[in-house]
Parts: sequence; structure tokens; C-alpha cells
Amino acid sequence: MGLRRKQASPAMSQPVRFYKLVALSFLFPTIALLGMIIFMSSKRATIVITTKESPVDVESLVSVEKDGDMIGSVLATTTVSLARGFSPTGSKTEPGIARGTVTLHNDGNVAQPLVATTRLLTPDSVLFRLKDRVVVPANGTIQAEVYADKEGASGDVGAIDKFTIPGLRAEKQKIVYGSSSSGMTGGVHTIGVLSASDVKKAEAQLLAELEKLGKETLQKKFSDKKAVYKVVQHTINNEAPIGEEVGEFTLSGKATILAVFYNPTKVQEYARAQLLKRVVDDVTVLRGADGNATVQLKEYDLRDGVAMLTIYHSAVERLNADSKQLEKMLFFGKSKEEVRRHVLTLDHVYSVDVKFRPMWVRSIPFVPEHVQVIVKTVQ
Repeated sequence: MGLRRKQASPAMSQPVRFYKLVALSFLFPTIALLGMIIFMSSKRATIVITTKESPVDVESLVSVEKDGDMIGSVLATTTVSLARGFSPTGSKTEPGIARGTVTLHNDGNVAQPLVATTRLLTPDSVLFRLKDRVVVPANGTIQAEVYADKEGASGDVGAIDKFTIPGLRAEKQKIVYGSSSSGMTGGVHTIGVLSASDVKKAEAQLLAELEKLGKETLQKKFSDKKAVYKVVQHTINNEAPIGEEVGEFTLSGKATILAVFYNPTKVQEYARAQLLKRVVDDVTVLRGADGNATVQLKEYDLRDGVAMLTIYHSAVERLNADSKQLEKMLFFGKSKEEVRRHVLTLDHVYSVDVKFRPMWVRSIPFVPEHVQVIVKTVQ
């Protein structure tokens, strides 16, 4: 019986070995597959792209004659005239006689005659005299011109509530008196030697005023539009000789002002369209294309009634983070250097940094969720 047990034991062990082999044949591939899954799921890649914005400008020429409807433009002109007084620089002061106007009051029932040179005294004892004879009506008033008794700045006084008339009896002084609502001037007289620089400076000021007047006149005709203006013709005359001592000199001028009116909305639409022509693919996007365009008058011809405008517009170009050139699938399986070469060929890219996890990973994983593309903009 003992022999039989020894002979049966090898026969029974063969199926056990077989099953072990079968189990191991499934175990090792399963472990390998599991390891591969773990390895693949642990792969991560981050691509950081640093970009810089670039300014972009467009300049377009628009003919008012040919392309006027495109921007709603209209050409108009007006001629304006103006004369104005100016004071020379480097002037000096000299004493003069202050003058002004007073109101004479008579609260009595009898008219009061006053002869020329009748004295009128301020509360501060500054003396003035009547220029002409007057009769102050009973219970009434009358205007009269007066002048200071002495030269100099003392005669430049402000409004006076009450002038007394010393030449009248004390009782009369209470009912016949004067007052002024404005000051006396001329106690100091300013004169100067007219120089060429005085005239040149005054001409520039008068020309600016002529242009302003012309703009205001033209704008009233097209209040719903904007415009560019230019003084196309002007003449300015000065009658005072250079080198003459004058307190004031007068310039008279005439100017023709040209205006090209335009519809600001149409100009903006046109300028934006010109900017968008610069974007030839989806790699670049514009920022600021909706800003205000600038219009300048380039040239004109009054005889033919034509003008040429220059329209300037500017924006900023930058890398489009949603570009098809940055889709994750384009980077699958690529090494760090291959990613860099691809990205650096795109416009507005400043630098590229690729980071892998774990550290032994050397290529971009094929799982979109494991790839992160970050676009950063620097100034």
C-alpha cells in the first residue's frame, strides 16, 4: 500500500503544475499591463508659452472726390475777417490823467448848474473835475465825464459810492453829489517800442483766432460730423511802423479756412477693416482695433475742389491662445525640443518652456487631459 501512494503522487502533481503555469501566464501580462497603465496615467506635460504684444499701425489714403461716400466726407470753405489790438512787449509806464464817468444826483426841487472844472472829491480826498458844464435836473440824475486833478496812479480809483462837491454850500452838498459804478483809469499810461517780434507774435495769435472763427462758422453747417481744418490762405495787415513808440497796435486779417467733414462711424469702420486685413491666419489676434482712428488732411486743391485724407489707426497684435497651431494633439509624442521648434515658428512668441512629470518622461503624452498649454503675455 505504501508503494501505491508513492506512485500516485507524481500523477496528481502534474495538473497542479499546469494550473500554476496557466495562472502565471495570465498574472505576468496582467501585472505588465497594469504597470503600463499606471505609467501612462502618471505622464504629465505642461507647455508654457510666453508671448509679447506688438504694435501694428495702418495708414490709408482716402480721396474725398473719389471715396467720399465711403467715409461720408464733404469739403467746404469759408472766409473770415478779424481785427484786434495788441500791446508791445518791453513797454514802459508813464503818468497820465485818469478819466471816467460819474452820475450826478440832485435830490432837491431846483435844478443845479455845475460849471466845467467843478471839483468832485472822493472819500479818500482824491480830487476830480468836471470836463464840461452840466445842469443836474431837480430830483434827477445826469451822466458826466470827469478827469483827475493830478497825474499819476492816485487817480486810478475804483467805483465810488459818493463824491462830494466842495464848491457847494454845506447844505447843498447833502442833496447834490456824485457816484460811479465803475473805476477811473488812465493814471498810468503804458507805452512801448513796437518790435518785429511783437508783430510776429501778434500775427500768430490773430491767425489762430481767425482759424477758430472759421471752424466755428463751418461747424454750424455740419454739426453731425467731425472735420479736419486748415488755413489755406491768409493776409494780415499792421499799420504801426516797427520801432515806433505805441501803447497799442492793431492788426487786421482775413483767412480762408478749408474743412473736410467726415462721418466718424464710417471712418472707424473703414480703419478697422484695414487693420483686420493684417490678420492672415488664426495665430494672431488684434487688441484695440475698435479704438478711435486719426484723420489728417494730406493735400488739397481748392480750384478743383478735391482733397486727400490720411487715416491712421493702431492696435496691438498678440498670439491667439485658441489658435489651431496650439491644439494639444499637435504635440502628442513630441519631445521637448520638437515642441519648442514648432511653437517658436509662430509670431509673437517670446519663449517656450516644457515641463514633464515624472522626471523620466521624455515626450508629450497622448492623453489630452494630461497635457496643459498655458499662454502668458508679458509687456
